[in-house]
Amino acid sequence: MDHHLFTQPSVCEINQPTALTLRLSESVSDLLVLSTMSNPLVEFVVSQVNHTQATLIIRIQPFLTFAFEHTQPLIQTPAQRRSVGQGIKLYPSMGVAPRVCIEQLRRGVRININVDEDMYFRLSAEARFELVTLENDLRILSEPQVLVMAKAILGRKFDYDEPSNMLAVHISELEQVRRELRDYLRGESGKIHPGVSTELLKLDHLLQNKHQWLLRTYHQSLERPNFGRSSNEQLYNNEQLQRKLDCFELLAPKDVSEMVTKLCDDDL
Repeated sequence: MDHHLFTQPSVCEINQPTALTLRLSESVSDLLVLSTMSNPLVEFVVSQVNHTQATLIIRIQPFLTFAFEHTQPLIQTPAQRRSVGQGIKLYPSMGVAPRVCIEQLRRGVRININVDEDMYFRLSAEARFELVTLENDLRILSEPQVLVMAKAILGRKFDYDEPSNMLAVHISELEQVRRELRDYLRGESGKIHPGVSTELLKLDHLLQNKHQWLLRTYHQSLERPNFGRSSNEQLYNNEQLQRKLDCFELLAPKDVSEMVTKLCDDDL
């Protein structure tokens, strides 16, 4: 499963304690990552464990990079425990906006790894991701992902002052969720409860309203970079400059005006 998502496996030797830092490649666009955030990002499989050393097989999405660094021993906190032959996946947390996860991947997501008789995987408290063991990966049996994301986007507050490139990401994210929602309704027609179907249709209508608002804000940000200025300010400045030129022409000596007129005619 998920073989089509990952690169070729990497075999890594682990000496404890170790931290793996996961980052987005600098050349990767947010719009590209947006379409993959419902899938697992990394898969770890424990190959060998020998007290303070272990061998880990890692498969990763191609737009990500990872690096290891040695760390100080950590206080024992809740962790996912894995033995030889067992594995674990890293997913974005359910209900968290993909944009938030992408921003955190840009900064780097850290996974602490400890080795004893087994391997222990821990995420920091502020991480917007979760570690799911292979045998408990039941996301396909939970509430439809598209429904979770639609609710998350509707509940998000957007900033009027965000640059146009970020607004474009928001618009693309919203369009993608609407498309997935409609595809889900068509694919599951007659199979889902009528109440769920009604809720999905209401969500689609609300998403459409938010999409229209975002598009209007996006176009305004392109046409009017500063909301403190009027949209016709440039026209006003041209008119003001023309009035100034007329005043200079009236006040300037006749020979100077004739010389300026001749220079302008020569340029034409």
